[in-house]
Amino acid sequence: MGDLLLSSRRITACHRGEPADRIPICSPISWHPMRDIDREQPGGWRSEQGFVRVARLVQEHCDPPPPYCPVRLPRVFSGISYQRFLEAPDEHIEELPPQRVAPHRTRHTTVLHTPKGDLFWSYDQDEGIETRWDIRRPIQCPEDVEKMLSVPYRFVPPDPAEFEPFRSHRRQMAADCIAGAGVNSMVAMLCGMMPFQLLLEWVLTEPGLLKALADAWLERTAAKVDFLLEQGVGPFWHFNGVERASPPMMGPRQWDELVVPYDGEVMRRIKARDGQAVIHVHCHGKVGTLLGSFLEMGVDSTDPVEPPPQGDIGFAEAKRRVHGQMTLYGNIEFLDMEQCTPEQIEEKVRRAIEDGGKAHTVLYPSATPHERHSERFLANAVRYIEAGLRYGSM
Repeated sequence: MGDLLLSSRRITACHRGEPADRIPICSPISWHPMRDIDREQPGGWRSEQGFVRVARLVQEHCDPPPPYCPVRLPRVFSGISYQRFLEAPDEHIEELPPQRVAPHRTRHTTVLHTPKGDLFWSYDQDEGIETRWDIRRPIQCPEDVEKMLSVPYRFVPPDPAEFEPFRSHRRQMAADCIAGAGVNSMVAMLCGMMPFQLLLEWVLTEPGLLKALADAWLERTAAKVDFLLEQGVGPFWHFNGVERASPPMMGPRQWDELVVPYDGEVMRRIKARDGQAVIHVHCHGKVGTLLGSFLEMGVDSTDPVEPPPQGDIGFAEAKRRVHGQMTLYGNIEFLDMEQCTPEQIEEKVRRAIEDGGKAHTVLYPSATPHERHSERFLANAVRYIEAGLRYGSM
């Protein structure tokens, strides 16, 4: 199990542009540095010798990406409803019994009971694979938007006293705290509620329907973020899902209409309420076109800054363009980890760290497998960590 205090000092120093022993290194596999694989013995493919070996290296050398806190936050965002049902209260939601639809596949269906009729979300999951495949999303037509918005909404916050363990942790960690909370972006909410093809169509044909959903998201999300800020939650805030509106998924106009006034408004509120706040955005795609917008919105860091052809900017150029005003997490591609040799991975790690300088740099993979890791991937994961240690010292 990793050393949280050491990792926290390393990460916060990186964000502040201060010296540390080395740059932070994030796990290249689906195992968290703060877990203990020998104690947990998770079973399945995570008990295989190759994975266990790499997991031990992760626990010894890798750093947890913020926000991370050993104290669990009381639930404020509403579980399943968070992305699928626009924060509808739990009493309107019913999970149906799972159905076996193939020898290794199970279908899960959840119903939102609304005053104007039921809405359904279904996904399939295969044994041994963590990824879920949506089969049906709740909104399929304009009438479904009316159903979604017809659900009576109310926010019943947890008792503020339940946050005292978190506040105590933040006080104890002081300037080296990497705890905080996450916000699922407005565009991620839209994509969670309707097929992406329908969203792209409605951007042009039904902007009023999208605005109604977006405005409801902002009202409800902002109220919950304000409550969390009142309880001392922070300093790190992780925004997830804006890549759905980044090029090539959508164009600059859609970014300015769907991200800046929504996620950007929540970011502004966070920065206005907490002078120590650090805002991190997870965003795939062509982020070279978005770095200026990130800076304007007050974003402090982003991942995974993918190189071409998945992205549109090299890591060195991205570092140069933000002039030390952002910390960049990147930029080892998942496909390279599956296809390259360990020697090639070492060179990619070296270039990611050294090109453009080590300041405000975190070694970070674009993704990790959600199923059994191949032998090549595990060999490359070992080299990724070893190369990070070799070239990342400050």
